[in-house]
This record gives sequence, structure tokens and C-alpha cells, in this order.
Amino acid sequence: MVLIHGVLMSGREMSLLRFRLRRDGFNVRQYRYESRRYTPVENAQALQQALIDWQLEGTVHFVAHSLGGIVLAHFFNRCQWRHPGRVVLLGVPLRGSSVARRLSHSPWGRWLLGCSLVDGLLQQAPPWPGARKTLMIAGIWGLGLGQVLSLGRLPGPSDGVVRLCEVEDAAITDRLVLPVNHTQLVVSSRVVRAIAKFLSPGPSA
Repeated sequence: MVLIHGVLMSGREMSLLRFRLRRDGFNVRQYRYESRRYTPVENAQALQQALIDWQLEGTVHFVAHSLGGIVLAHFFNRCQWRHPGRVVLLGVPLRGSSVARRLSHSPWGRWLLGCSLVDGLLQQAPPWPGARKTLMIAGIWGLGLGQVLSLGRLPGPSDGVVRLCEVEDAAITDRLVLPVNHTQLVVSSRVVRAIAKFLSPGPSA
């Protein structure tokens, strides 16, 4: 299993998730990247190289949070990935982020998000691959950093950063909505149980 963190993160935020998944019997690796310095396409290329270096065999699952899911979408779009496995996306704005869009209108916001805005958070992710069974876990507890950064409450249900309507894609095969915010998606025990249950059936396309 490969974990991919979100924007403005380093991977340390997923330490508890890694521990719990390892405790559940999964072999877990963490892919780390710089979201501000490199674009999602560039980070997808680096992900491909990391997977080659790790020499993974058999079934390989992915769990990606926020921008990490957009990096993964670019990876699948560019790479002929032959390993079977499932994907869990945690609050991934596949349809773009209204918070990022608002921030991009100011010099400070563009500096903060950096290269994540290029082919990334501004509705520029490639279509999700329909052949791979994918669970999208979304939160609907709207208290989060997005309200502060975008200076106002997000319209409609959201996890405080990503709106529920922004995680939609026709190719997503399974969906789960939980009363958590964007940060809690990587620390919630309910999320861990849902991930473990979804990935436990074994090899899958």
C-alpha cells in the first residue's frame, strides 16, 4: 500500500494512519513530495520513479489525501500501471477546489499554494480511471481551514476545505460520507476501518 499526502503537508500527518494500517496487516509505504515547489504532473513523475525504486510486487493499493489524489490521477493518466489494486481517496477535489480558486486571486494565496495550482487544484485533474475500483471518503463537518483562508463559509456540504460536490467523478465506484473535517480524514478511526474493509477483499483491477 502506498500513502500519498495532501497539499502543504510532508507525510508526517499520516503517521497515525500508517501505524493503524500496519497494525491491520498492511505493508505501508509513504510517498512524500513538495506540493508548492513542483506541479502535480512533476510529482506524478516522481511517484512513478519511486514505485520503480521500491520494486513493489503483486497487488498495490493506494490511499491518497486531498491533492495527493490529483497527483495520483496524473500518475494513472501518464503511466501504464500494471499492478492490480484498489484506491481510496480522502477528500480529493477531482473537480477543482473553490478554496484554491479564491486564494489564487491574491498574490499571497498564489504564493501559499505555489505549483499545486498548475494542473492541480483549479479543476485541471485528468479524468479518474474507470477500470480501477475506487472508494471516495468525503467529510461533511464544515469546520476547517478553508473557511479561514477563503474568508467565509463554503456553500453546501463540505469538510471545511473541500466541498462535497468537488469530490465527484463518474468513474468513482464507491462512496462514503462521514461527519469529519478535512484534517480528520487522515486521523479518524472510522476512516481507517473503512479503508481496511475496502482493501481487504484482495486483488482487484
